[in-house]
Amino acid sequence: MRIDSLQRYYEDATKAPIYLYSLLLLFTAPIVLGVILNLTTQNEKAAFVAAPKVGDVYLVREDGKESIAYYFMRVASIHNDTVSTYQTHLQYDGFVSKLQSDDYFDKTEELVFTKAQLKQMLDKDKINAVERGYGDYERFNRIK
Repeated sequence: MRIDSLQRYYEDATKAPIYLYSLLLLFTAPIVLGVILNLTTQNEKAAFVAAPKVGDVYLVREDGKESIAYYFMRVASIHNDTVSTYQTHLQYDGFVSKLQSDDYFDKTEELVFTKAQLKQMLDKDKINAVERGYGDYERFNRIK
């Protein structure tokens, strides 16, 4: 009996080593971090669309019958609830994060939206990204 009670005592007093859980932590940490970063990005995108500023750049997804096209819009001016934008000269076949070297925002391609329409576009996943406070690397300052 004494051996059984001594064995039970040591089994209760001994903890599982932390390294047994390290593999679980190694796999779950990046997933949790990715989810948190995605939620932060989505919240930031919604806030930028709700309160647009001149110079904001939207990546817009346009679903066609046979293909999907992407283009950028840059906010040119805001008057009350109306937002005027310039569309890029080129359209892209896939998701992009910056303009190509020969692309630019075309002043003749002006599109006018209300803030509610922009919100609807975001809700329907037509606006995929919003850039604010960008640098020259993205080439978003080229307007012709």
